[in-house]
Amino acid sequence: MDYPGKSAFNKFIVFIPALAFTLALIPTIKYNWPLSWDIYYHIHNMKLYSEGILFWDSLTAAPYGRPIFYPPLFHLFLLSIVKILNISPFLAARLIQPFLAFFGVFSFSYISRKFYGNIIGFLTGLFIISSPLFQRMIVPIPESMAVILLPVLVYFYYLAIKKGENKYAIVAGFLWGLVLLTHLLSALIILSVITVTTILLKIKGEKNLKGYWIIIIAGLITSSPWLIPLLIKYGFVFRSPPTQALPLKSYIQLIGPIPFFLALVGLINILWNREKKNIIILSWFISVTFISVIYIFGVNVITERIIYFNLFPVAVLASLSIKALNFEKKKYTLLLLMIMVLSLYNGYVTANSTKPSISASEIQVAEWFKYHGDHERVAVTADYHLDPIIVSISDQPVAAGGYAPGTVKSINGDKYISGKFTKEEMIREKIGYIVLKTNMNPPPYSRLVYTNKDFKIYEGLIK
Repeated sequence: MDYPGKSAFNKFIVFIPALAFTLALIPTIKYNWPLSWDIYYHIHNMKLYSEGILFWDSLTAAPYGRPIFYPPLFHLFLLSIVKILNISPFLAARLIQPFLAFFGVFSFSYISRKFYGNIIGFLTGLFIISSPLFQRMIVPIPESMAVILLPVLVYFYYLAIKKGENKYAIVAGFLWGLVLLTHLLSALIILSVITVTTILLKIKGEKNLKGYWIIIIAGLITSSPWLIPLLIKYGFVFRSPPTQALPLKSYIQLIGPIPFFLALVGLINILWNREKKNIIILSWFISVTFISVIYIFGVNVITERIIYFNLFPVAVLASLSIKALNFEKKKYTLLLLMIMVLSLYNGYVTANSTKPSISASEIQVAEWFKYHGDHERVAVTADYHLDPIIVSISDQPVAAGGYAPGTVKSINGDKYISGKFTKEEMIREKIGYIVLKTNMNPPPYSRLVYTNKDFKIYEGLIK
């Protein structure tokens, strides 16, 4: 096959991520609030860290409070930006959106290039932008920060096996520790990838596999300053959310039809080539695909969240299928231009359709609490989306508050929403406010203090 030389693609290693940055600017400039709903919980945690609170959150799961089981690195990163630039955390979250997109695409493209060369790195970046899952790279959440490290971690694991030198495994372990300190699901996903890879390489007869245990040990040591005190003081609690399964067609839609079907072709090609790098990519694809359907064995899993982690191997496999085409140089160049145009169009559509997950009514409710709430008694809401928004903007205690899997003990909010509660319960659980949708019946022992298009706030008359 005759395709453009190396020099033609060197500059694209930065050019494609720069395009991702530009696309991410579209929703960043268009909206005054950060993207995603999760960010409001993370901003709340960031504010706790600004006060020196490391392990306990008294404002969510109120009136009981709860340990902060979410890893701290993203929150500390966001806090540093707030302090250095002297800006609000909401603006800081918006500002990092295009940078997360840039470094996410750069990491995937660069490591793909290190594995397979310039043209694969170039195509990998394009296929990532082409996928609807590119949207998740833009949102300012710990996962977006963690996935930047995953390909780099795997590459150092590959070097540890290839060269048989522990220093590479130590670097990979340090990176895994940083992922543990950022996003636990990402850490578990990548651990499953290197575990499956290690097993397959062991079956193949590979000798240099002690790096696997070095990675685990180095990662646990790196994360121990947060993990050990937390476990000693509170143990560890994780209550898995209910399964959210998706049909195969949704899998294809999320990845993108073109990358998905091209990846199947690339998968068939590498099955016949047992190089270490191919085994790693194959293990990544198989591991994540299996975890995404593990609900059939009774394990709760949110399939859409898991599928996102397959974006890297799918983009690489799709790129390998294109490189395998036996085209002359002119036709191949034309094909690459077509892929670029199509990818940028799909990326634009994705970025342009990405918007904040909160409404004006929800912001208005949170701002009412900021200026009129007592910041002591608990607010119960009929919409769980409201809780992290309220607590992050106003510091008003809320009965829920985001990241439900980390909750140890909480009140039964349904009885307050339905109005089936007693005065004694209201006093004992320190309920001060009940936020209902406008079409709901008013609760007893309370008075209406605020209303907007979607919500009404009732203040409890019993203190």
